Amino acid sequence: MLGILALYGLSGAVGLAYEVLWVRMISLQFGISVFGVVITVAAFMLGLGLGAFLMNREGVKHPLRWLSALEVGVGIFSLALPQIAPLEQNLLMKVFSPYGIGIWHAGLTLVSMILLMLPAMALGAGFPLVLAAWRQRRASQGLGMVYGVNTIGAVFGALLPVILLPWLGWVHALQGVATMGILVGCGWGIMATVEESSRFSVPDNVSVLSVDVRSSRPETKLLWAYGLMGMAALSLEVAWTRLFSLLFLRTEYVLALILAIFLSGIGMGSIIGARYPLQRVRLFLPWLASGIILAGLAVLPWVAEWAESPHGESLFQALLWQGGMLVFLTLPVTFIFGLWFPLLGQSSDNASTNGVLLYAVNSVGGAIGALVTGFLWLPWTGTAGTVVLSAALILGASLFWTRPWKPVMGLGVLFILGAGGLLWHLPSAQRLLPQTLAGSHDLYRYEDAIAITQVVERPDGQRLLLTDLQRHDASTEPTAVFVQRNQGELPLLLHSGAGRVLFLGLGTGLSLAGTEGYPKLHRDAVELSQGAITAASQWFQPVDGDVLGQSTIYADDARHYLSTTRNTYDVIVGDLYHPDLSGVGALLSREQFQRARDHLNEDGLFVQWLALNQLDSSSLQVLLRTFRQVFPDARLFLDGMHLALVGPRHSWAGWPAVEHNLRQLDPSQQAKVTGGEGAMTWMGRYWGPIPKTVGSLQEEWHPVIDFDLPHVKYQPENLDALLGNLLEQRPTADQAALQLGLGSDQKIQFEKAYQATHHLVQSWRDRMTGREGEASRLVRLAFELNPADHWVGYALSDEVLAQMGEARLPAVQREQVVAKLAQRFPWQTDVLRTLWHLQMEQQDRDGAEMTRQALLQSSPLDREARSEKNGSFGQGPNFRN
Repeated sequence: MLGILALYGLSGAVGLAYEVLWVRMISLQFGISVFGVVITVAAFMLGLGLGAFLMNREGVKHPLRWLSALEVGVGIFSLALPQIAPLEQNLLMKVFSPYGIGIWHAGLTLVSMILLMLPAMALGAGFPLVLAAWRQRRASQGLGMVYGVNTIGAVFGALLPVILLPWLGWVHALQGVATMGILVGCGWGIMATVEESSRFSVPDNVSVLSVDVRSSRPETKLLWAYGLMGMAALSLEVAWTRLFSLLFLRTEYVLALILAIFLSGIGMGSIIGARYPLQRVRLFLPWLASGIILAGLAVLPWVAEWAESPHGESLFQALLWQGGMLVFLTLPVTFIFGLWFPLLGQSSDNASTNGVLLYAVNSVGGAIGALVTGFLWLPWTGTAGTVVLSAALILGASLFWTRPWKPVMGLGVLFILGAGGLLWHLPSAQRLLPQTLAGSHDLYRYEDAIAITQVVERPDGQRLLLTDLQRHDASTEPTAVFVQRNQGELPLLLHSGAGRVLFLGLGTGLSLAGTEGYPKLHRDAVELSQGAITAASQWFQPVDGDVLGQSTIYADDARHYLSTTRNTYDVIVGDLYHPDLSGVGALLSREQFQRARDHLNEDGLFVQWLALNQLDSSSLQVLLRTFRQVFPDARLFLDGMHLALVGPRHSWAGWPAVEHNLRQLDPSQQAKVTGGEGAMTWMGRYWGPIPKTVGSLQEEWHPVIDFDLPHVKYQPENLDALLGNLLEQRPTADQAALQLGLGSDQKIQFEKAYQATHHLVQSWRDRMTGREGEASRLVRLAFELNPADHWVGYALSDEVLAQMGEARLPAVQREQVVAKLAQRFPWQTDVLRTLWHLQMEQQDRDGAEMTRQALLQSSPLDREARSEKNGSFGQGPNFRN
């Protein structure tokens, strides 16, 4: 008995490890992690159900031999899958991609379902076979015990890929799990061989599954109800994954944690239900399950407030805390799910056969639930609505087996439905991030299977674009606008004369706005989220201008677009991604960089932006090494805390290309394309070629950074070390001038700008380590060297304003100081606001109005400036007071 339980527990671990690894494969093919989860879970559950149903028949002999053959067969299939998957993807790309993203997704869904359903059927067939072997030994408590042990094994299988993927990569992790599966299959074979001559062997003329299935089949209504329960349970699992990923660390670790907790509850419930007579409590279980689900939604704002506060000093400690909260919110419900299976199975004269049919219809229902949730319910009802709908379906299905019904149950149903109606929509972003978004309110929300996109207005009137709540993609805050425009300015500046540019990621459209100085430029942008496309056009036009109307926007995945389009570009710009989030690392892979290179014209440039505060030194080196393999002559530029990886298709052109570019523009256009800082300021941000190093690469099927970066949040000292490493590898000014191809007439100005950038970056490091005095000295020295550098200007003006506040100067003297700052830094909104307030205090109405208008020009959504007299703002959907 113990041998069967042990092997079937290992089989459960291998099966769930397969499922998690298959999710990774499908997510890579789709480019959308939610679709990967939905399709893999649907194929897996459908296969389990069909396999169990088909094997639940008379005449099956030697169940252990069958188990051995099936486990080994699935293992061999999984060993071959790394070779099958790329061939499948390339074939489907050729067949379906010409018809658009929708047909591509439909074709990929169908083929992936079939491909994964076949091995899942083999795994599902194992359930009736194990029950047959168990019944052959006339053991009791077979149904719930076998199911529970298999599910507990699946818990460890859900967590196993999290250990294997960063260590081995997808291919070797799958091969390792497949090897385990083959060994489990061999174990079944050895057990069958050993027992052939034992007292447990069955003569060839005796069928192990000899029960008349038709006579023992549960009533059809019960099967329909339990199938509906499976549909609702899997819908709830998908919705919970989306919901809790909004609040907790949205990484590979947390996604696996949710699945493990879900399975733990089911497994423990099945074991308890098999060991103890709990028929009397069946009446209360439906109400407990649906009530706890809705209670979890009701307390969501308090959970969000708890989650926003730091818990633990490391990723491991944070996961323990968050795992504990997930256990509190979800384990009671999944425990009830586990109780139902043995309780219902015991209601028949033949519990095993009855249980197999229940298992089959529940699995098929789960497959339908996963598909319906991903493609219908999430887009139509939203995440919270899907949770409510799942709770209602769970209540309705489970009430079927709590007969006799009583009139008071009708009141209970009305109460559950009423509570669900109140909880149908997610709370506002401010309630889910009460500290970060204090005083804010929602302007816009769009939800589909891909993401939840929100536009939030802060108390100062500035707008923030949020994706899945945790991704702060862009802001209208003036400094953020400056940074985002720079992401478009630098790539175009470095090209000798770009005619067509592609942006991989739209955000708010501000990166595109950084290219407005090129009147003949053709702009394309690829954005997967329809919510982001709509938000950019409707809510960020005051800072974007008309650039989106002058651009072509493709609603597509960046990897799919580059795999299918025939367009070629002079410049391609990779957006700032969040590589620590699940699935995003594929956008920074060697394969994606190669796709970009393949779509560059002969003199084309690919520029990939990286946010240094999201990386550590080792992860940065992985990305630099990966980029350099595709672009051997790649160069680096540093803009604030953002690093630009500049990859020419062939060779680095340097300053001659910039000079040729500027000669085609008039002075006003030159000022616009350099952001008013001048071309030499940008050359001063040059950081040299990417050094050659040895080590791992970031690849789609062998991710590295995805599993390392979640730790960065808990190691703030990494940024100081990273900047230190960058300063050490930076070439000298003479070397940089030579690498850029500068002439002798530009060398003096370049050296000043180059040294100013060095002083500024070192000042940031000094502030991180508490050396405020040295940081101030370096900022002033940087300003003396290059007063045109806006980063230096921000640092110096902030410092002067802070010192002036501490000095408590007379109002007249303060106004004089700030007026000089405003004259020197007319784009610095904090300076303009301070001057405006001082002018109003001095009753200088004309001067105050001029300053207010200047403030609005720099920050058109500023609430305080728009609310003053003579303000004509506040009209239309783009302005709300």
